[in-house]
Order: sequence, then C-alpha cells, then structure tokens
Amino acid sequence: MEGVVGGVYGSIAILALGLLGFLASLGTFVEFRRALGSPLCRPGSKVDCLRVYSLPQAWVLGFHLSQLALPFYSLVVILEIVALALNSIPAFRLALLLLLVSAITAPYLIYLMVRYAKAFCIYCLTMHATSILTLILAYEALIRIFLE
Repeated sequence: MEGVVGGVYGSIAILALGLLGFLASLGTFVEFRRALGSPLCRPGSKVDCLRVYSLPQAWVLGFHLSQLALPFYSLVVILEIVALALNSIPAFRLALLLLLVSAITAPYLIYLMVRYAKAFCIYCLTMHATSILTLILAYEALIRIFLE
C-alpha cells in the first residue's frame, strides 16, 4: 500500500482521518441517544446538533444517520487497519469506495443543515471533512480503482 498513498506517512494520515471520523461518529451517536446537547452542540445556537438530527431527511430505512455512521466508520477504520497491516489493496479499495459514497452525499447533507435546520452539527461536519480529505489524499489510488 505504500506506493498507493504516498508511503507510510500517507497511510498513517489516512488511518488518522479514519479514526477522527470514527470518533466523530461516536460523538454523533451519543449525542443523538442522549438528546440533551453538549458543550459542542448547544441547543438554540447555530451549532445545534439536535436541530440537525430532527430533520426528516436524517432517517434512512427507519434508521437515523447517526445510528448508521458508527458502524460505517467502524468498518472504514477496520478496512484501513487491515490495508495498512497486511498491505491489502482490496481492503484499501473498499474503504475508499465507502468514503467516496460518504463524500458524494456530504454536500447534500451540508445543504440540508444550512437550508432547513439553519444550524450546524460539528460532529457531522467533522465526518464529512474526514471523508473528503481522505479522498483528496488518496485521489491517485481512487482514479486507479476506476481504471483497473
């Protein structure tokens, strides 16, 4: 995998972004379950996760996106660890494809925050940013995935 993402440092950066996405998804899951707010998400402010969570579009097939984000980022981190530890190109490709789906949906989800919730969720924005940054770091590998 060293040749795929810029050596060991690139691989570690991608894993670090995956872990940051996982931690943000964990924060989102806890915040959604508690529904009380926190220092990062203050109800009634512009950073109001609860207002973002209450959007009808935040539900997919009966599951809230915060409930789907935790297993999603868990899988991404596991695939990244497998890819790094075993030099597994298929695991890396699958992780990138999952993050591509996440990065493609990110602008729409941010639009919903701005337009309808009129608030931001710091955890959600962190997850969107990690997906997009990972794809930027691994853009060459992503191009190769579609060309092979």
